[in-house]
Amino acid sequence: MEFIKIEVARREAKGTTASRRVRREGRVPAVLYGLGRPNADLTIAHEELERFFATGSKLIELRLGEKAQQAILRDVQHDPLTDAITHVDLLRIDENHEIEAAVEVTFKGVAKGLSDGGVFESVLSQVLVRSTPARLPKALVVDVSGLALNQAITVKDLPLPEGVKVTRHKPDDHVCHVVVQKVVSLEPVVPAEGGPAEPERIGGKKPEEGEGEEAAAAGKAPAKKDEKKDAKK
Repeated sequence: MEFIKIEVARREAKGTTASRRVRREGRVPAVLYGLGRPNADLTIAHEELERFFATGSKLIELRLGEKAQQAILRDVQHDPLTDAITHVDLLRIDENHEIEAAVEVTFKGVAKGLSDGGVFESVLSQVLVRSTPARLPKALVVDVSGLALNQAITVKDLPLPEGVKVTRHKPDDHVCHVVVQKVVSLEPVVPAEGGPAEPERIGGKKPEEGEGEEAAAAGKAPAKKDEKKDAKK
């Protein structure tokens, strides 16, 4: 992955009001940190950032006058309403030392398992890798054309360039797989003929026909048979 040169400027004023003024001027607030040095508050022209994003690289060579500093893009913040870039975080790096970065996983081809009724599912859209900045790939391209039904491509199957190793993922973690398509029935559940069964009565027996209705009309529970005998006496 190559370093993209970008001109930056120092940002003297801080705070919400100052950041809004910077954005109105067509620039984006940024912070540069790392390598045990103090944070540097910067601004970058919006069109410069758009040009950088279009390259697909995450590596930047920041130019401030005669000075230059290599960095990697760590975070981009967007306005929740307009999706405009509102802030950028950059991490200082040394080209001779390894760094850890997220690399996108892309897929090419059509899995043969789809012709057998399977469904292709992407499990990992990106993986964390470690390498020197120069060896850091823009993306890992995975050929899925040979993937049959109930088969998976795992982390250990990824095509890694020399000097690049995956971190924080287990070798057997699925990157993608082809699985059997689940069929969800939309048929309504029809109750058994004769309607729902009555709940089982625990203790005592079912009241005789009409007995429950008479008791309900009188506003009291059905009388027990022994109580009826006492009433006759």
